[in-house]
Amino acid sequence: MRTNNVLLLTAAINGLLAVSSIQPAAAATAKEKDEKIELLERRLLLLEQRLEAAERSAKAPVPVPASAPASDATIQALDQKVKILERKNEVDKEIAAEAAKTAPKFEAGPKGVIFSSADGNNSVRLRASVQADGRFFVDDESKVKDRFELKQARIWVEGRLWKYFDYKIMPDFGANQTILADAYVDVHYFPFASLNVGKQKTPISLERLQGDSDGTFMERAYPTYLASNRDVGVKLHGSFARPGDKVQYAGPIDFKNFFTYEVGVFNGGGDNGASDSDKENEDNKEVAARLWAHPFQNSGNKVLDGLGVGVAGSWEVPNNNKTSVKSLKSALGQNTLVDYTKVGTGATEVAADGEHYRIYPQAYWYYGPYGLLGEYVLSSQQLTGDGGNTHIQQDNTAWQIQASYVVTGENNTFQSVKPRSPFDPFNGQWGALQLAARWSELSIDEDTFKPVNGVQLLNPSNSIREASSWALGANWFLNQNTRLMADYENTHFTGGARNGGDRPAENVFSTRLQLVF
Repeated sequence: MRTNNVLLLTAAINGLLAVSSIQPAAAATAKEKDEKIELLERRLLLLEQRLEAAERSAKAPVPVPASAPASDATIQALDQKVKILERKNEVDKEIAAEAAKTAPKFEAGPKGVIFSSADGNNSVRLRASVQADGRFFVDDESKVKDRFELKQARIWVEGRLWKYFDYKIMPDFGANQTILADAYVDVHYFPFASLNVGKQKTPISLERLQGDSDGTFMERAYPTYLASNRDVGVKLHGSFARPGDKVQYAGPIDFKNFFTYEVGVFNGGGDNGASDSDKENEDNKEVAARLWAHPFQNSGNKVLDGLGVGVAGSWEVPNNNKTSVKSLKSALGQNTLVDYTKVGTGATEVAADGEHYRIYPQAYWYYGPYGLLGEYVLSSQQLTGDGGNTHIQQDNTAWQIQASYVVTGENNTFQSVKPRSPFDPFNGQWGALQLAARWSELSIDEDTFKPVNGVQLLNPSNSIREASSWALGANWFLNQNTRLMADYENTHFTGGARNGGDRPAENVFSTRLQLVF
């Protein structure tokens, strides 16, 4: 009986091998080979099980086809063929595994389009953002027109080369002009001392350093307008972890590690200004620095774990520089509040001429769905209005405090809110909802409007002395890339109207659709 069973098994193996050889081996793919071998093994196992069951049950001998003679040599040959196929399959898998180690990776999703090397040391990431706004002024007393605006339209490339060289190039086609917002290289061999070179955000205002698409409100508050915007220069920055933890590289603007510092030398752009373009008349440079810490990070105190505190400052000495003196605007309405082109009696044009320094204490706190952010600034600069013969020291101040709450329970963070589930009304998913409130004030030094040696720097009929604003906001996060925003802001002014009177209050309702990936 055993002989008959062996003969039957041998015949079955011959039949299976005959079937598997119908298609030429040269034409079969590695996947097809794997599948055939696996199928062959399963069938052989099934036949062995059936034969063993037949022997145990003492069934009648199975007739063996006359065309399937069996011998030890035949069985050994078949066994050798199976081993050869198995080894070939192993070699194919080894070759595929080695190829996968060096094959480039491609990813397209909410984080953008990413091409990277297998080891992650080289990458290219393509990103984009669009912000479309509508501003509607509630009353006609301010005589400001309602308007739609393309606030932001950006396509940018960022990535990494040779593991330690990060780069970013970001043009902006919105706001009725095309500018190169960012263009820099960041060299980060050592987390405690990295070097950033190019055009970048200056390390001063906390809200300015927040991502341009992460802000709680559509427009930043007054302290941001007393800091420079982006500037060209060189910045040294470093990050440190809490003792016992491991530091992680988080880019040139770090809000992740326990303690960070930034110090740089820039061209100097003035309050609310960008890189200074008046290089033919002066070679002044601005020094800016910032210290930031999360004192309770990973301490076990969950309530204070999201507390961050810091201080920033800057110093420069411009020489009769007209381009670094920029007008200041209202927050949400974006209307001119302080106009340095409308000079007062005896003045010709306003220029920065002498020492200019800023001091910026700042902090935020996030715990679960709650969030708070605040900052204060003193910007002190020497200005002249008659070609350098008469100077005043203008000390402007601003501050803000804002609170936010995520109604749907997601974590509130400085880097925006990520909904637990995307908006999908067909499955009862509604995204995330955040509510916010803010109070902000701006004070312009009264000496700006007082005559000094017969020179009045600014015309009080065109520039305000104080502005106080309160704002309410709602942010609906449809998903981690798309947000609908709605803000309302009321602003009261001191000065800024005809004959030095008070400008009418500004009441503005604004909306925004934002898409960022």
